[in-house]
Amino acid sequence: MSKLTVSIGRGSLRTRTRLFAALSIVIGTGAVVLSCNALFIKAQAASLLKDVTSLKVGSSTESDVQQLTRKHIRYLDSRETSNEVVITTFKVQNRWLSALKLEPYAWFGASVYVKNGHVYHISAWLMRYMPIYPTFGASAGMVDEYADFPKYMDHGEHFYFPTPVGKPYLSVRLDSQATSVQRQRAFSFSFKCLIKPGGGCNLPCDYLPLAWQDWKTSLHEFGSSDFFTQHYPNNSRCKE
Repeated sequence: MSKLTVSIGRGSLRTRTRLFAALSIVIGTGAVVLSCNALFIKAQAASLLKDVTSLKVGSSTESDVQQLTRKHIRYLDSRETSNEVVITTFKVQNRWLSALKLEPYAWFGASVYVKNGHVYHISAWLMRYMPIYPTFGASAGMVDEYADFPKYMDHGEHFYFPTPVGKPYLSVRLDSQATSVQRQRAFSFSFKCLIKPGGGCNLPCDYLPLAWQDWKTSLHEFGSSDFFTQHYPNNSRCKE
């Protein structure tokens, strides 16, 4: 083998090594950037939830909502007036992660409803797009709090779950007479599924773990435990 051939071979090896090192740096940097972005999204969603739930239905004012809006203006999705009700909606999305196909599109949203100058309804939801569910299209947790329930929602309870067993979502409703513990548990979202790569997140407990346990307990009290387990066979992973 000639010296020229050996020299070319060594040069080619050095080139491949440099390319591999450069590619590793690019991949590593990209992973760090995406991880930081995911943590930022999670922190922003948690901050928005904290500030939205610091409002009190029946007593917080439009001025309080405006202050909330100024703080979270980056995530303001819409602000509209309908029949003298001002609705302010926010949305935090996993835009990069879903665009790169690292996880399905997921978003956390919240709406605050003001009438006659006071907040009377707060709504919050966390959803993850899942087309395997033909009637809903997402797995989710949803919470609606009212100063007073509209008549068609009034079941004589202040904290309840209007969710059919077997659905991929959990809906929670409460009013101003619910206890502070019930309110805290109702709004205890887990933001894991907002930034989690890959699959999973197909049970409502992935979104509202504490409310899920309360719902499960309420169903057991009515003798529906077997029915519940039948529709959620993998629910053993759902813990507080």
